[in-house]
Amino acid sequence: MKNELNLEIFRQAFSSRSDVAAALAEALTPSLNGLERLKKASVELDEAVSKIAQGNVEDQYRAYQTAIDIFVLLAEWKHAIRNAEKDAQRFLSSAKLKASEADKSLSFAADERLKGFLALVGGLSNVDELTEIQDQLKHWNLPLLLFANLRPDGFDKLRVSTSKGCSETPEKFETTVAFLKFDIDGKPAKQWNYLKPGTAYDLTLEVRVSNWPKGAEILFLTPVTIDRREQNWLPDFRFKKPGGSGPFILTGTGRAVLEVAHSFGSRPYEFLYAAEFDDTSNGRDVAIVGHRRLLLEGTDIASNPLTGFSNVDQHLLNVRDKLRTFHGLHLDDIANTMTLLGGFGNIAAQALRDGLFEAGMSEPEYQKEATKLLRSRSDIGEHLQGHPEAGGGITDLTFKGIPIELKVENSKVLFPKDFTKFFNQTAAYVIGLGKRIGVLSVLEASTKSAPVGIVEDDIEVFSHQSGQSQVAIVVVVVRGGFPKPSSYSRQT
Repeated sequence: MKNELNLEIFRQAFSSRSDVAAALAEALTPSLNGLERLKKASVELDEAVSKIAQGNVEDQYRAYQTAIDIFVLLAEWKHAIRNAEKDAQRFLSSAKLKASEADKSLSFAADERLKGFLALVGGLSNVDELTEIQDQLKHWNLPLLLFANLRPDGFDKLRVSTSKGCSETPEKFETTVAFLKFDIDGKPAKQWNYLKPGTAYDLTLEVRVSNWPKGAEILFLTPVTIDRREQNWLPDFRFKKPGGSGPFILTGTGRAVLEVAHSFGSRPYEFLYAAEFDDTSNGRDVAIVGHRRLLLEGTDIASNPLTGFSNVDQHLLNVRDKLRTFHGLHLDDIANTMTLLGGFGNIAAQALRDGLFEAGMSEPEYQKEATKLLRSRSDIGEHLQGHPEAGGGITDLTFKGIPIELKVENSKVLFPKDFTKFFNQTAAYVIGLGKRIGVLSVLEASTKSAPVGIVEDDIEVFSHQSGQSQVAIVVVVVRGGFPKPSSYSRQT
């Protein structure tokens, strides 16, 4: 169908193009909102572009959609690096592969702006270079798509068979179910979502259906998990066929309850939603796109505290989530490190509250006191070993193979980021023991005249490059050198 005024395709293309342009500005910021908006707008633009055929203006839209599709992967790459996610480079590799595989024989591939975009992606090596690519997309102007060449099967048109002896049969439409968002108690779902076991939460799901298969009356959305006993913890969703023509936006809310808590060091519960129509005999296979996976955290720190201090336990949940995204880190090593951090978190909290350590304490004194406090915990006890050899040196302590390096700073107040000078030594012990993670605890015992900091700011995860190896180092700063709290009121 050529050069026909079609206000519906104009509205869909213009609307989705505007949404993409608006989302581009925030796609690389720390907030995930911009990226999620861009992904949603990209799906909508792709639906509009899929309905147009070849033509000068049409090819401009197709070239732009190709670039946006690749840029979504690049934005995911930056967010993955920022959040220290596992194997973040896979997004960059995927984007470069898509750029290199762009079919040069297709008419839209001749677009000069697309050529420049693909060249930039091909030479990309640093996230700082994404701003230039983002700016190119921001200034990518497109004409209005008022008169469009449509595909023969677009917008409820029928493809007629010309084969001898065959009757006219309608072309089967492809149906896309796009998962747009999940909300938990009215708030957008995040990468990790904490649900207190035994408590009911409202889980809201929103999907977009491009068109409803002929003959189908109901769309089922069902949670799938490895352990079938967990499937009933999340709700099924059932949508009846809406009136009118697609696309349709469907929203449903159900109750989610994690019935069983899991241990502090174990993996989160993982659920994947599957989509199925009650009858697809008159349509093609359903294509499912968008983020439909939920990671739900079911650790009950109220019933099973790790340190004895609720604020520290909550912070350690965040530390554990960061460690889970570290590439190549074994789950057992994460669990053992979290047990250790339970001990060090308790020491750090006690030190701030009760003034356990005096100013000017020596390193051997701190090692002796820290060892005594850690070994007194039932979950550490005999597994804490002193001074094993590793990496050509002697470590201070190990716990189930995790090296622990203990240091003292008596000159001034410092924070976790200030102790990078000890990272190489700690990393050497980590690698020598065949691990990918170590703990560095520093007693900062400079003389103080006022309170300093909070425990949550004194426990932090760092990624450290040592030769060809990347290791995780958890720094725990323990504060000392405090006067008695009553002395603060006597100061003038």
